[in-house]
Amino acid sequence: MNEMDELLQRLYRNSDEDLLREFKAAEAEVEAEGGPRPDPEGFERLWKKMVSEFHKDRPR
Repeated sequence: MNEMDELLQRLYRNSDEDLLREFKAAEAEVEAEGGPRPDPEGFERLWKKMVSEFHKDRPR
């Protein structure tokens, strides 16, 4: 399991199948709204937030 999968499963307590189903639903919603819009900084912003949440919730 890679770091991103572990982080998502830890945050949301979902299985791989749950995550895939949610991803497909979100993808369909974006497509229904006309497709994705460019957001070059969006990934970095989201990644930093997720890593921060991951480390915050980890036992020390």
